[in-house]
Amino acid sequence: MFEVDTLSFLNKAVKGTALVVDDTRINRLLLGKILSDIGYQVVFAEHGREAVELFQQQDIDIVFMDVLMPVMDGYQATAEIKRLSTQKFTPVLFVTAQNEVDALVKCIACGGDDILFKPVHQAVLKAKALGFERTRAIYNEISRLHNQLQEEEELAERVFSSAVANSHCADQELLVSLDSASTFSGDVVFAEYRPNGDIHVLLGDFTGHGLRAAIGAMPVADIFRGMTRKGYTGEAILRQINRRLHRLLPTGMFMAGIFVELSLQQKSLTVWNGGMPELLVYNIQQQSIRERLRSESIPLGIQNEVELNLKTLPWLPYDHVVLLSDGVTEALSVSGEMFGEQRLINAITDKASHPSFIASIQHALEGFCEGAEQLDDISMVEVPDLLNRPNQHAADTYNAGPLAAGRWSWQLELDATSLKKFTPIPLLMTTLQELSVHQTDRNILFTVVSELFNNAFEHGVLGLDSAIKTSASGFEEYYRQRKRRAKQLTEGSVNIAIEFDGKQTRQFTIQVADSGNGFEASQVAEKNAEQQYSGRGLRLVESLCESMTFNPQGNCVTAVYRCQH
Repeated sequence: MFEVDTLSFLNKAVKGTALVVDDTRINRLLLGKILSDIGYQVVFAEHGREAVELFQQQDIDIVFMDVLMPVMDGYQATAEIKRLSTQKFTPVLFVTAQNEVDALVKCIACGGDDILFKPVHQAVLKAKALGFERTRAIYNEISRLHNQLQEEEELAERVFSSAVANSHCADQELLVSLDSASTFSGDVVFAEYRPNGDIHVLLGDFTGHGLRAAIGAMPVADIFRGMTRKGYTGEAILRQINRRLHRLLPTGMFMAGIFVELSLQQKSLTVWNGGMPELLVYNIQQQSIRERLRSESIPLGIQNEVELNLKTLPWLPYDHVVLLSDGVTEALSVSGEMFGEQRLINAITDKASHPSFIASIQHALEGFCEGAEQLDDISMVEVPDLLNRPNQHAADTYNAGPLAAGRWSWQLELDATSLKKFTPIPLLMTTLQELSVHQTDRNILFTVVSELFNNAFEHGVLGLDSAIKTSASGFEEYYRQRKRRAKQLTEGSVNIAIEFDGKQTRQFTIQVADSGNGFEASQVAEKNAEQQYSGRGLRLVESLCESMTFNPQGNCVTAVYRCQH
């Protein structure tokens, strides 16, 4: 049988300052004598209010509290002392002759840690005091470790934010709100320019929140920004992010997200929604939500290969695009009720008195939550009316040195299999950067080659008719057919050839040919001029280049561009 050495236990010293609170003088003196004998320094209070004042003035280690006293009783005084003792553990022991169940329960409910019954036995009192010394030591160690963890998390968060942040990103074009439920946010927002000035935006929501949820953010940032700058499509970027997260994240973790490509030149929005709340497009002129794009894909990182359902739709003047994490609709009130979708829609439609849709939603959340602690990160992104405020930043970033002298040429031919799997433009951008082509010229060449390649692939190889894009619904149908025909493609080719003359004229000649039947360029240009959603690409190329000509068959175009830098 296990034997407990009580004598050795009671011979241990106690130390510190004890506060004795009792309105009866003889009770204070008797209890004070016992506490002095076992090693405490003792201070006295005649009622609860005096006890609270002494607690604020002195470093008290343990409190012995009477229940019924004038001015302020023991229950109220204990609750106030516990409210004040946030930095350390200060046990409060009620000393009472009462034995009513309700009174004893109230002693613990108000914040008391234990009860001593009168008359107090010295051995029992010392045993309880030693027990609370042990508890306080554990509490202090936990507090020390907690503070150390907080300091390390704050340091890691600064390093993490610095690594993820990027001075050249397109964040200044957007309105962003990230309200984290802990030091680390599991929600991330990235925005970056493509070489032609279009903008990619990604709002990601990792499983959970805190450091564990943030571990995937750095590789996502590297892939997203690096591939966007090189001109990769949204689909290629999302597939690469998915593969990386599938390898990196443990089972059960993934990233839900919304991706948007904002094409200022095509005036289109290409959207992917994987496991996130609806993306909302509100048109100020129409005063209504004109598009609500629900999730049609699974989040990233669950499977090695994922079906991406990107949707392309017209981007109209006065459009504001709102991206949200589920922390918005799942925000909790004090009573535990969720904010919900209807309150969100009301906040968006009632935006008039607020400077932005995010501000309107934040105002509604503040009134609903009333300071309640939230279980998830709350993140919002608003794309303002950029079509009426064109992007002025993209051409000023990543400037290269002087263009290397000398003539050179670059050529690439893609067959049907390659066209289904490979986008040639990023490869070209890497080549131009290595050859020290100025960023402004790279941006323009990206636009020119992209538009000519897309024209050759879509109209020449796939045989799509731009006349489909006569309306917003036709615009969507065009991209549905493009996806379907590209998937079924078995034959066809596109050839891209670029030559730099290396002379003082500093001139690029770009030739793009396809295997299609060709078309009558003049007739197509005349027809496209009358349509809202088609023909923009070729008109843009004409405006950027010295010249643009088609061969008689209409399946080979040659554009001449002269460097600006």
